[in-house]
Amino acid sequence: MPTGLFTLNRLALLNLALVIGHQVDAAYWREWEMFGLPGDIQLFAVLNVLIFAGLLACLVPILARSPAGFYCSLAIATCSGAILSIHAGFALAGFDQFHLPVSILLILATFLTSVAQAALTVKTRDEFL
Repeated sequence: MPTGLFTLNRLALLNLALVIGHQVDAAYWREWEMFGLPGDIQLFAVLNVLIFAGLLACLVPILARSPAGFYCSLAIATCSGAILSIHAGFALAGFDQFHLPVSILLILATFLTSVAQAALTVKTRDEFL
């Protein structure tokens, strides 16, 4: 397994931590209202548990370098990377949430980490065979 500061395992873990941080911030900004979800925070919390159960389950095959780990890593990178475009769309629609520096930092850091994770996943594809 490769060593170094930014191995795929560490990038995937960092990416998930950033997304969790963003979702904590999203609860502050009442993101469910931006999506038009019924049920307020209750449905939002349940959906987050379901989404994170899936994303965290994807971490296991990455760590094991099983063949599914390649696709799981790309799934985490894709889902996490979509946060920037979703919030750009919200901003274009006139929403003014997520304007604080840490909110912006979490969104940008998640996107950049997702790009790095996807690139490293492709580069290390042979590790999953």
